[in-house]
Amino acid sequence: MGNSITASIIFYFKGEKFTFSADVNLNLWGAEQQGNIEALYDIIATQNGLDRHRHEYDVMIMEPIQFSQAKGLAKQYVNNGEFDIDRFFAARQQQASTITLLQAIAQKHLDIQSLEEHPKLKAALLDAYHANKL
Repeated sequence: MGNSITASIIFYFKGEKFTFSADVNLNLWGAEQQGNIEALYDIIATQNGLDRHRHEYDVMIMEPIQFSQAKGLAKQYVNNGEFDIDRFFAARQQQASTITLLQAIAQKHLDIQSLEEHPKLKAALLDAYHANKL
């Protein structure tokens, strides 16, 4: 399941209200930007046709980003429009380590080269792993 989120900013410039939002692939953002919050402002600006060298951009980056419509693991880390980025990336790293472990087990016992090609088995193994942690 992909990790994504909608990042939104509302700001005013010269009496005009701007409402910008962008759908962000968190896996891609994390890989490319290591969770750099400033990069989110660039993503929002780009997806809304705003050049970084315009005065509107300077005003936009002074406003907080609101988060909504989280998917995947990100759902657990959004609360009242705030996104706990650090906890999300820590959990994502833990999940990746778990998947690596489960992939090795599936390969050893079932000769399955990729759990991504067997989503039901991957989900069952993850459930069993997490049940054991309780």
